[in-house]
Amino acid sequence: MRRLRVELPLDDFVRLKGGGGGFYRALESFVVLQTLRAGPEGATSIVRIRPKDPSVRFETIARMIMGALQLLDREDGTYTCLMKIRPSSEIRRQLGLKQNPGFLVPPLEVENERARITFVGSASDIARFLASLRSRGYRHRVVSISDYRLAPNSPLNALTDKQRRVVCAAYEEGYYDRPRRVSSKALAGRLGLSSSTFVNHRLKAERRLLGAILGQEPSARGGPALLSR
Repeated sequence: MRRLRVELPLDDFVRLKGGGGGFYRALESFVVLQTLRAGPEGATSIVRIRPKDPSVRFETIARMIMGALQLLDREDGTYTCLMKIRPSSEIRRQLGLKQNPGFLVPPLEVENERARITFVGSASDIARFLASLRSRGYRHRVVSISDYRLAPNSPLNALTDKQRRVVCAAYEEGYYDRPRRVSSKALAGRLGLSSSTFVNHRLKAERRLLGAILGQEPSARGGPALLSR
């Protein structure tokens, strides 16, 4: 897995997000100090928020953000917070990336009228992400491309790259929602896999994830010992 960081003018980011940029335009800076955990389902991070207007109260900021914000410290109009947030599907929709199994890592960062977004995926996922930005006319600059390492205690570490790709795509596309938003056959097609290959990777991924969560060692057959009967 690789991690891409891209910087865009704030105006282009607001357009990419589909509008509603009043909150971001009101910020002098929004900086991620540390990411505690991140994955397709969202992220938990420590962030520093500084509004352009220092009189803006924390409660006002918290109501404007699509996520849970817990105040840790405030000083000179700057708020340090613990933030839990799910990724926005609007950016992927704007870029036509519904079939791309990579994922965006929220939150974005804003500073000096520019926004930075982080995308994680395979080399081909990243290439498609950048190609979509170019083809749709978004001005952007690649800040960095680096290896992406999950937190040591992340259950996703129990999976192979293929298993992680399948289960992350299944989660993001709504395979596990009730009612289910995508069928196994449709999702396999989007990933360029046969139905049987998709199901095989998904089942192995689910077994390994459950084993990792329950603290069970994988059996010789590739699944948790708890489930290998």
